Amino acid sequence: MLPMEFPRDQHFAIQVPPLFDATPTSLKEDAERLIATTFATWDSVVSEIQPEHATFDNTIVPIFQDENARSAKRRVLCFYASTHPSKDMRDASNAVATLFNDAEIESFSRQDMFLRVDEVMRQQERRISSSLDAESLYYLQKLHRRFHQNGCAIAEQEKRSDFKAKMKRLDDLVRHCNMGFHEESSGIWLRPDELDGVPQWHIDRLKPGEGENSSYLWLPTKSPFSGPALSCATREGTRKRMYYAVQNRLSKNALLFREIVLLRDETARTLGYPNHATLKTADKMMQTPQAVEKLLSDLRRAVTPLAVQDSQELQEMKREEAEARGAEVHELYFWDVSYYSRQRDDKDASLKSSVSEYFELNTTLAKLLDMIEHLFGARFRKIDVKGRAVGESALVWHKDVEMYSVWDVDGSKEEFLGYAYLDFFPRDGKYTHRGCYSLQQAYQKTNGSRFYPSAALVMNYAPPSDSRPTLLGLWGARKLFHELGHVLHSLFTQTKFAALNVVDRDFVEAPSRMLERFFWVERHIKEVSFHYSHISSSMKEAWKSTIEDRHRSRDLSEKPVQLGDDIVRDLARSTEADAMENELTSLFFATYDMLVHTPASHTELENLNLTELFNKTRSDIFKVSGGEALGEGWEWSHGQTTFRNILNRYDAGYYSYILGSAFALDMFDTGFKKDTTSPEAGRRYRDMVLRVGGRQPEMKTLTDYLGHAPSPGPYIAWLQGARDQRTQPNASERSHAPQ
Repeated sequence: MLPMEFPRDQHFAIQVPPLFDATPTSLKEDAERLIATTFATWDSVVSEIQPEHATFDNTIVPIFQDENARSAKRRVLCFYASTHPSKDMRDASNAVATLFNDAEIESFSRQDMFLRVDEVMRQQERRISSSLDAESLYYLQKLHRRFHQNGCAIAEQEKRSDFKAKMKRLDDLVRHCNMGFHEESSGIWLRPDELDGVPQWHIDRLKPGEGENSSYLWLPTKSPFSGPALSCATREGTRKRMYYAVQNRLSKNALLFREIVLLRDETARTLGYPNHATLKTADKMMQTPQAVEKLLSDLRRAVTPLAVQDSQELQEMKREEAEARGAEVHELYFWDVSYYSRQRDDKDASLKSSVSEYFELNTTLAKLLDMIEHLFGARFRKIDVKGRAVGESALVWHKDVEMYSVWDVDGSKEEFLGYAYLDFFPRDGKYTHRGCYSLQQAYQKTNGSRFYPSAALVMNYAPPSDSRPTLLGLWGARKLFHELGHVLHSLFTQTKFAALNVVDRDFVEAPSRMLERFFWVERHIKEVSFHYSHISSSMKEAWKSTIEDRHRSRDLSEKPVQLGDDIVRDLARSTEADAMENELTSLFFATYDMLVHTPASHTELENLNLTELFNKTRSDIFKVSGGEALGEGWEWSHGQTTFRNILNRYDAGYYSYILGSAFALDMFDTGFKKDTTSPEAGRRYRDMVLRVGGRQPEMKTLTDYLGHAPSPGPYIAWLQGARDQRTQPNASERSHAPQ
């Protein structure tokens, strides 16, 4: 196929982008063809090369060349499951993922190939063959480890077969749980009066019922809809119903979740590890569960006083509100937290300026992309997907998706980096959280040229309406920059091997968390802010039409274009509170993650009530009660079934969010603290961190960039200092950025 042609204002791209023209039938056929090619490649190596004659060139090179070519197609075929509007396509894509995963287990369970790879590994250890370059050796080490983790070192054939069956079952269970996340469409019916306090613009988005539900509105559990209800509904009964619906929306997955945890423990013990966490951390930066537990213990000491203070503050607000109404005073529950937190924040002067209105999605995105170009030399050029196609093939998977070609504009000649896709709004069957998908990974082709990557950013913002655009707030702008950081990491990475595009799980969040810290800096908060009423005359009319619906203001005077310096100062200060509250949430999830993956014995895990443990751990860390305080027992909700990270590659690894914050502080202070606008600092970070990808141990990448060995200690100390300042008796009034 010829390279794609762009309009005159676009540079000619040297690589055709992935095309989204598949059918359920073609998905299956393409997957089977790729799998057959891999099997044939491996069979050829085994038949032609005896173990004692195996070398890197005759054994490893065919493996990674096939792997590189397969990676250019496999991820796209599996991506349909998370985003395609057609359920038939999503189901077919899920079935394809099963084919690929089963084939991978079969391949890496092959003793015959393991013997050959093991011989190559031993040659390097004994230095009896020509030494490899560092990247090739690192790839070989990771490849060898994959065979071990798939049971090739298990001596007994029957035991190996049982292990392989359990690994396939694990993949199948995770896939079924993910299908539940994507297909989930639960919600509750509410009368309009039960939504008192919820902004009218939000109520206007709700679907009215028919027949027996004609006097009700449908409130989905998806966060763009449930979030405003939990934070604004004045009736506690409404908030409670919504919270229960959110927490229990996937309760049918409870048994699947339990089986996943048990199988992980079984397979880890079969490989000789004492538990799943030991297996998962063995080749990571933290190396042992004990190191992770120390990190969590240190963090808990730092943020527990914050949890106590927050709980007491919100409880007092609930008491005052109840007494003002002459109602009975109840304790603080989880479904109260968002509501009273918003009320507390509404007392803050910064919110009186309607901060969220200064971060409209499209305007904010444009400013963030300008920052990226200035700092890192990456220019995003939007492609007209409606007017362009390759033959009959679609460039995107849904009409709302934006597509960009991305260019390195550092030198005298621009160089192509790859393609980026932005899928911002929720729809039925779509992945319900936020994340970056690497659709195609970079690698070096056999002729020495580069295969260019593609990455998709999948979000779930409240879609715009005629009367209201999509508003992010400062928190949302910060998170968008975070996710764009993952896209940059995917596009800048330059490796010989597609498999080494990916960094280890406990480093993957650090680069993006570092980008978040730019929005702890006053000048960047101000520069990105832009009140949406100044975007266009229609936007100004839309803004005016919403004012009457607000309880806090009827001021129709023109708003400043950008946030004022005093507001920006308050917002920058508020980031310390945000950081501690975010770490409190991370502490809870990471603690639960480690508890279920570090049982003293398999019998102990079998006897563990995973639902009760989830709810007890949450109450203990947040110092807030749930349904157990109402006599409903500790199984009042099944929140663990909504913990998608523990199912998807963050198992025994959720602590990486905390570690990422620690490394982010160190990287930011080292590279950008003196000047957050320095292109030289941005390029150094790009070249020493982003371009490296996973082609070397992450600890080396980090140490090379920092000039010293990294440690979470300074971040914990910073948290403790910020905590002490906030919790001292004469501390100034708290300031919070809007959520």
